[in-house]
Amino acid sequence: MLKIGVTQLKNSTSIEDNFNSIMGSLALFEKSDMDLILFPECSLSGFSAAMKECTLDLIQPYLSEVESWSQKYQKHVALPTALVEGNKIFNTGFLFGDDDIQRFYKLGLTESEQNFFSIPDKKTKKVFNIKGYNVAMIICYEAEMDPWKFFAEDEVDVILWPGYWGWNKGDTWQEYKKDNEACLIYKNVTIWNRPIIQSNFAYNDLSDYRDTGPHGMSMFVNSDNTLAGCGDYNSESCYEVHISNTEIKTAQKIGEL
Repeated sequence: MLKIGVTQLKNSTSIEDNFNSIMGSLALFEKSDMDLILFPECSLSGFSAAMKECTLDLIQPYLSEVESWSQKYQKHVALPTALVEGNKIFNTGFLFGDDDIQRFYKLGLTESEQNFFSIPDKKTKKVFNIKGYNVAMIICYEAEMDPWKFFAEDEVDVILWPGYWGWNKGDTWQEYKKDNEACLIYKNVTIWNRPIIQSNFAYNDLSDYRDTGPHGMSMFVNSDNTLAGCGDYNSESCYEVHISNTEIKTAQKIGEL
């Protein structure tokens, strides 16, 4: 069985605030038997224009703290962040829990993201092995792209989906959202026939006003494309999802920040 802890944090321009939320979430999982803790897209840097200041020198102390937690409690942590390297900004992340820290990247960029983010020149991993399970890391709108763009059929057991995702209040897991917008990821899950576990931001807490953005409701969807559970709307909270083979057995809330 693979046990995944899922977080919903506010999206802030303050790396210090983001880090405090991250460590607060991890504290809820300290006594659990989770194998992996999953955070939303750009959760350390925040998803805003402020990420252009997010250099490795700036975030290294925070990464070291998360790595130490991972080693102490013997749990994997998938921590996405924006990162400035040279003159490029990557939508990337760090997977802690093995001897070597592994990196993952968002490779499928939307048209607007292409004006801001870059993708690495070298080939990077999208599939990682955790406790005998092959898990794919699909970031935000990558989940709506060609279903075999980032991994091959039967290559993965579980799909992880960190994102900044604009669910509407009252949305359910179906082919169309409440506003009649097509849910393209729904079609992909039908093709994949694998469970997908989303970690979404709880809401925006930015200095500028935005009328769109994430609103919690992380979705935990089974391999038969039925909803096994979801996060609370606009709630900083944590959940645990248990997967046996390629089926979600339980999905439940464990606490709030």
